[in-house]
Amino acid sequence: MDYHSPISLRTNGREQSSLLDLLESRATDLPARRLRIPKAKDLEVSAAAMPPVLILITGRLTVYASTKRGVDVFMTDLEPGEIVGESAAFGHDESPLLLRASEDSQTWAIDQRLFLNALTIHTDFSMAVMHSMCRRLCRLHQRLVDQVSLPMRDRLKTELLRMAMTEPDGTLVINWMPTHEELALRIATQREAVTKELAKLARTGILVRNGRSIRIPSLPRFVAHMVD
Repeated sequence: MDYHSPISLRTNGREQSSLLDLLESRATDLPARRLRIPKAKDLEVSAAAMPPVLILITGRLTVYASTKRGVDVFMTDLEPGEIVGESAAFGHDESPLLLRASEDSQTWAIDQRLFLNALTIHTDFSMAVMHSMCRRLCRLHQRLVDQVSLPMRDRLKTELLRMAMTEPDGTLVINWMPTHEELALRIATQREAVTKELAKLARTGILVRNGRSIRIPSLPRFVAHMVD
Protein backbone atom coordinates (compact mmCIF):
# COMPACT_ATOMS: atom_id res chain seq x y z
CA MET A 1 0.00 0.00 0.00
CA ASP A 2 1.23 3.48 -0.80
CA TYR A 3 1.23 5.81 2.17
CA HIS A 4 0.61 9.42 1.20
CA SER A 5 -0.37 11.19 4.42
CA PRO A 6 2.39 13.58 5.57
CA ILE A 7 3.78 13.01 9.05
CA SER A 8 3.45 15.94 11.43
CA LEU A 9 4.86 15.71 14.94
CA ARG A 10 4.37 17.95 17.92
CA THR A 11 7.38 19.47 19.65
CA ASN A 12 8.04 20.04 23.33
CA GLY A 13 7.37 23.47 24.80
CA ARG A 14 4.88 26.15 23.81
CA GLU A 15 4.67 26.67 20.09
CA GLN A 16 5.15 30.36 19.34
CA SER A 17 2.96 31.94 16.70
CA SER A 18 2.64 35.46 15.41
CA LEU A 19 -0.87 35.64 16.90
CA LEU A 20 0.28 34.64 20.39
CA ASP A 21 3.21 37.03 20.21
CA LEU A 22 0.91 39.84 19.12
CA LEU A 23 -1.57 39.22 21.92
CA GLU A 24 1.20 38.98 24.50
CA SER A 25 2.59 42.38 23.56
CA ARG A 26 -0.65 44.22 22.75
CA ALA A 27 -3.40 42.59 24.81
CA THR A 28 -4.69 45.97 25.99
CA ASP A 29 -4.94 47.45 22.49
CA LEU A 30 -6.78 44.52 20.92
CA PRO A 31 -8.25 44.04 23.69
CA ALA A 32 -7.83 40.52 25.06
CA ARG A 33 -8.00 38.98 28.50
CA ARG A 34 -6.62 35.71 29.82
CA LEU A 35 -9.20 33.02 30.48
CA ARG A 36 -8.56 29.72 32.25
CA ILE A 37 -10.67 26.75 31.17
CA PRO A 38 -10.52 23.91 33.73
CA LYS A 39 -10.20 20.28 32.71
CA ALA A 40 -13.48 18.62 31.61
CA LYS A 41 -15.18 22.00 31.09
CA ASP A 42 -17.50 22.17 28.05
CA LEU A 43 -18.26 25.42 26.22
CA GLU A 44 -20.88 25.96 23.54
CA VAL A 45 -19.58 27.99 20.60
CA SER A 46 -22.47 29.53 18.68
CA ALA A 47 -23.86 32.95 17.79
CA ALA A 48 -26.73 32.40 20.23
CA ALA A 49 -24.44 31.56 23.17
CA MET A 50 -22.28 34.67 22.47
CA PRO A 51 -19.01 33.14 23.74
CA PRO A 52 -15.77 35.10 23.33
CA VAL A 53 -13.39 34.25 20.52
CA LEU A 54 -10.66 32.08 22.06
CA ILE A 55 -6.98 31.66 21.17
CA LEU A 56 -5.24 28.74 22.88
CA ILE A 57 -2.07 29.53 24.84
CA THR A 58 -1.40 26.26 26.68
CA GLY A 59 -3.33 23.08 27.39
CA ARG A 60 -5.57 21.03 25.15
CA LEU A 61 -8.94 22.00 23.70
CA THR A 62 -10.91 19.62 21.49
CA VAL A 63 -13.52 20.87 19.04
CA TYR A 64 -16.68 18.92 18.22
CA ALA A 65 -19.55 19.75 15.87
CA SER A 66 -22.98 19.12 17.37
CA THR A 67 -25.49 17.50 15.03
CA LYS A 68 -29.28 17.90 15.13
CA ARG A 69 -29.50 14.34 16.45
CA GLY A 70 -27.36 15.25 19.44
CA VAL A 71 -24.22 13.48 18.23
CA ASP A 72 -20.91 15.25 18.87
CA VAL A 73 -18.60 14.74 15.86
CA PHE A 74 -14.87 15.19 16.44
CA MET A 75 -13.39 18.02 14.36
CA THR A 76 -9.90 18.84 15.60
CA ASP A 77 -7.61 19.51 18.53
CA LEU A 78 -6.60 23.14 18.83
CA GLU A 79 -2.87 23.77 18.87
CA PRO A 80 -1.25 26.73 20.68
CA GLY A 81 -1.87 29.93 18.76
CA GLU A 82 -5.00 28.61 17.05
CA ILE A 83 -8.39 30.26 17.22
CA VAL A 84 -11.98 29.10 17.70
CA GLY A 85 -15.23 31.03 17.75
CA GLU A 86 -14.54 33.33 14.80
CA SER A 87 -17.44 31.88 12.78
CA ALA A 88 -19.87 32.55 15.62
CA ALA A 89 -18.56 36.12 15.82
CA PHE A 90 -19.57 36.57 12.17
CA GLY A 91 -22.97 35.02 12.85
CA HIS A 92 -22.27 31.78 10.97
CA ASP A 93 -23.32 28.96 13.28
CA GLU A 94 -25.22 26.53 11.07
CA SER A 95 -23.20 23.85 12.87
CA PRO A 96 -22.71 24.94 16.50
CA LEU A 97 -19.46 23.79 18.05
CA LEU A 98 -18.72 22.20 21.40
CA LEU A 99 -15.37 23.01 22.97
CA ARG A 100 -14.06 20.54 25.56
CA ALA A 101 -10.98 21.02 27.73
CA SER A 102 -9.09 17.72 27.92
CA GLU A 103 -6.73 19.33 30.45
CA ASP A 104 -6.44 22.65 32.26
CA SER A 105 -6.01 25.23 29.52
CA GLN A 106 -5.09 28.90 29.24
CA THR A 107 -6.53 31.05 26.46
CA TRP A 108 -6.79 34.60 25.28
CA ALA A 109 -10.45 35.65 25.13
CA ILE A 110 -11.81 38.51 23.02
CA ASP A 111 -15.48 39.50 23.06
CA GLN A 112 -17.11 39.00 19.66
CA ARG A 113 -17.83 42.69 18.99
CA LEU A 114 -14.32 43.72 20.00
CA PHE A 115 -12.83 40.92 17.87
CA LEU A 116 -14.66 42.12 14.75
CA ASN A 117 -13.65 45.69 15.48
CA ALA A 118 -9.98 44.70 15.92
CA LEU A 119 -10.03 42.94 12.53
CA THR A 120 -11.00 46.18 10.81
CA ILE A 121 -8.53 48.40 12.69
CA HIS A 122 -5.36 46.32 13.16
CA THR A 123 -3.99 44.90 9.90
CA ASP A 124 -1.28 42.86 11.62
CA PHE A 125 -3.88 41.27 13.88
CA SER A 126 -6.07 40.41 10.87
CA MET A 127 -3.14 38.74 9.10
CA ALA A 128 -2.18 36.76 12.20
CA VAL A 129 -5.78 35.58 12.63
CA MET A 130 -5.95 34.45 8.99
CA HIS A 131 -2.66 32.58 9.35
CA SER A 132 -3.97 30.80 12.45
CA MET A 133 -7.23 29.88 10.72
CA CYS A 134 -5.35 28.54 7.69
CA ARG A 135 -3.21 26.28 9.88
CA ARG A 136 -6.33 24.74 11.39
CA LEU A 137 -8.05 24.45 8.00
CA CYS A 138 -5.06 22.72 6.40
CA ARG A 139 -5.06 20.16 9.20
CA LEU A 140 -8.78 19.55 8.71
CA HIS A 141 -8.21 19.07 4.98
CA GLN A 142 -5.49 16.50 5.64
CA ARG A 143 -7.74 14.66 8.08
CA LEU A 144 -10.46 14.49 5.41
CA VAL A 145 -7.97 13.09 2.89
CA ASP A 146 -6.90 10.46 5.43
CA GLN A 147 -10.50 9.47 6.14
CA VAL A 148 -11.26 8.68 2.50
CA SER A 149 -7.89 7.28 1.41
CA LEU A 150 -6.42 5.27 4.30
CA PRO A 151 -7.53 1.99 5.86
CA MET A 152 -8.49 2.03 9.53
CA ARG A 153 -5.16 0.80 10.90
CA ASP A 154 -3.24 3.55 9.10
CA ARG A 155 -5.76 6.22 10.13
CA LEU A 156 -5.12 5.12 13.72
CA LYS A 157 -1.34 5.31 13.38
CA THR A 158 -1.57 8.71 11.68
CA GLU A 159 -3.72 9.96 14.57
CA LEU A 160 -1.17 8.70 17.09
CA LEU A 161 1.55 10.61 15.25
CA ARG A 162 -0.56 13.78 15.34
CA MET A 163 -0.75 13.53 19.13
CA ALA A 164 2.88 12.50 19.71
CA MET A 165 5.64 14.77 20.98
CA THR A 166 9.32 14.18 20.28
CA GLU A 167 11.59 13.60 23.27
CA PRO A 168 15.28 14.69 23.22
CA ASP A 169 16.36 11.08 22.55
CA GLY A 170 14.10 10.85 19.50
CA THR A 171 11.46 8.74 21.21
CA LEU A 172 7.86 9.74 20.54
CA VAL A 173 5.52 10.03 23.51
CA ILE A 174 1.82 10.66 23.98
CA ASN A 175 1.41 11.77 27.59
CA TRP A 176 -2.33 12.22 27.25
CA MET A 177 -3.91 9.19 25.61
CA PRO A 178 -7.60 9.37 24.67
CA THR A 179 -9.85 6.47 25.52
CA HIS A 180 -10.39 3.85 22.84
CA GLU A 181 -13.90 5.25 22.34
CA GLU A 182 -12.49 8.75 21.78
CA LEU A 183 -9.89 7.44 19.34
CA ALA A 184 -12.61 5.62 17.43
CA LEU A 185 -14.57 8.88 17.10
CA ARG A 186 -11.47 10.65 15.80
CA ILE A 187 -10.86 8.17 12.98
CA ALA A 188 -14.48 7.18 12.22
CA THR A 189 -14.36 3.55 13.27
CA GLN A 190 -15.50 1.22 16.05
CA ARG A 191 -13.97 1.06 19.53
CA GLU A 192 -13.35 -2.68 19.19
CA ALA A 193 -11.21 -2.12 16.08
CA VAL A 194 -9.07 0.45 17.92
CA THR A 195 -8.61 -1.86 20.91
CA LYS A 196 -7.56 -4.76 18.67
CA GLU A 197 -5.04 -2.71 16.66
CA LEU A 198 -3.45 -1.08 19.74
CA ALA A 199 -3.05 -4.49 21.35
CA LYS A 200 -1.34 -5.77 18.20
CA LEU A 201 1.08 -2.82 18.14
CA ALA A 202 1.88 -3.37 21.82
CA ARG A 203 2.55 -7.10 21.32
CA THR A 204 5.06 -6.38 18.56
CA GLY A 205 6.81 -3.66 20.59
CA ILE A 206 6.03 -0.93 18.06
CA LEU A 207 4.48 1.02 20.90
CA VAL A 208 4.80 0.70 24.68
CA ARG A 209 1.87 1.49 26.94
CA ASN A 210 2.27 2.84 30.48
CA GLY A 211 -1.04 3.79 32.05
CA ARG A 212 -2.55 6.66 30.02
CA SER A 213 0.70 7.33 28.16
CA ILE A 214 2.20 5.68 25.08
CA ARG A 215 5.79 5.64 23.84
CA ILE A 216 6.87 4.92 20.28
CA PRO A 217 10.54 3.87 20.59
CA SER A 218 11.36 3.96 16.86
CA LEU A 219 9.70 6.27 14.35
CA PRO A 220 11.26 4.48 11.31
CA ARG A 221 9.87 1.14 12.51
CA PHE A 222 6.47 2.71 13.20
CA VAL A 223 6.32 4.25 9.71
CA ALA A 224 7.59 1.05 8.07
CA HIS A 225 4.71 -0.81 9.69
CA MET A 226 2.32 1.69 8.07
CA VAL A 227 3.55 1.05 4.53
CA ASP A 228 3.82 -2.74 4.73
